[in-house]
Amino acid sequence: MDPRLLRYYNRELQHVREMGGEFAREYPKIAGRLGLEGFECADPYVERLLEGFAFLAARVQLKLDAQFPVFTQHLLEMIYPHYLAPVPSMAVVQMQPDLKESGLLAGHVVERHTALRSLIGKDDRTACEYRTAHDVTLWPLELTDAKYLETPAAIAAAGVTLPAGKPVRAGLRLKFRVTAGAQANMLALDDLPVFIAGADELPKRLYEQLLGNATGFIVRTQGASGEISRHFDAASIRRKGFEENEALIPYSGRSFSGYRLLQEYFACPERFLFAEFSGLKSVLARSKGNEFEIVVLFDRSVASLHNAVDVNNFRLFCTPAINLFPRRADRIHLQQGKAEYHILADRTRPMDFEVHSIGNVEGFGDKQEPEQRFLPFYGCDERTWHSQHSAYYTIRREPRLISSRQKRQGARSSYIGNEMFISLVDSSEAPYSTQLRQIGMMLMCTNRDLPLQMPVGKSKTDFTLETGAPV
Repeated sequence: MDPRLLRYYNRELQHVREMGGEFAREYPKIAGRLGLEGFECADPYVERLLEGFAFLAARVQLKLDAQFPVFTQHLLEMIYPHYLAPVPSMAVVQMQPDLKESGLLAGHVVERHTALRSLIGKDDRTACEYRTAHDVTLWPLELTDAKYLETPAAIAAAGVTLPAGKPVRAGLRLKFRVTAGAQANMLALDDLPVFIAGADELPKRLYEQLLGNATGFIVRTQGASGEISRHFDAASIRRKGFEENEALIPYSGRSFSGYRLLQEYFACPERFLFAEFSGLKSVLARSKGNEFEIVVLFDRSVASLHNAVDVNNFRLFCTPAINLFPRRADRIHLQQGKAEYHILADRTRPMDFEVHSIGNVEGFGDKQEPEQRFLPFYGCDERTWHSQHSAYYTIRREPRLISSRQKRQGARSSYIGNEMFISLVDSSEAPYSTQLRQIGMMLMCTNRDLPLQMPVGKSKTDFTLETGAPV
């Protein structure tokens, strides 16, 4: 029960007793018996009647106040639909390819939106489902060494010839080895993304160096007649995560895409710690060995990176992933006289799914095929402005109420979440009159608080791919 009801009840009861007496004194002929001397009534039945009246008035007041957030919700759903939606769990996952697989020489692409399923935690029944945000190309390649070169002398000692005309104060050397008994010239590799890992501020310092202080990079390898090297400018180092085809959180055309970047940054700043080196194929095609290295040149040296960078700060074959996936909701049986329905992704496991957003809403009658399509009542689709369409829906979100069992035994986490409700209306927002029996809808869902229970690091793998891949 809403705790505000008690406050409204006491206020209404006090109003009847105090203002009733004042009204009786002001108009004694028509309301003389309304006054309650001493603010008490000796007759228990009259007292019960007054309390019942106060309860009903409090309930009406509660319903009236509840309409204000409904208007705000409808407005936000139209102009900022992402504002009310729950923020899903996000992570950066690494795929570990079979380095002995020679079939990876041409590269195996794990496409964006690939489903990842977690292991099932103790006492849980549902695996968390994540979707990847980047295309990941798997190669028979491993990173063998990483070192921060803090001075030009250290760069020269590594055998690197510095380009003329550009100030160089520090560098970063990354060494790679091709596996599966292959040579570097057998790879179709041209773009190589790298994830910057680590704790505290070190990954951010490295990211700033790579994307803000780099003057270029040099690719070195062994050719038929000696060392081969080529210098690339800083434009060949590309940041990842800022394009629409690399987004984690889906945004509609109604929302400014810059808000997505802000939301993703504050929810999971690590998702932007990617740098991609482009143009490697022109050098690797002439290689005669199975090793090559990338030396990034910086115009500034950072003291905190001296002797602090190693191979564990860089990871290959990584992608951000989000606990957000499409799912068809259980059908809702329509009832005469009922205006609002609770949306459940799975009736048997309601606590394992939370509705993020709604896609298509369709009505079903006696046939298996949908007979009526419902559109958002506050949608901005100009195709419906001058149409005769009369079937719409509105949605409402409410914080989930804690059950009595959870109050007694405790919830599995402190996360409460919210529930979504749908109402079918006509073009005047009146209840939709229909002979339909059911409605079905496509949802975007999260696993609510299940990611907090995931058994991370307790097995050889934390996720499994739904599609076949050599990992």
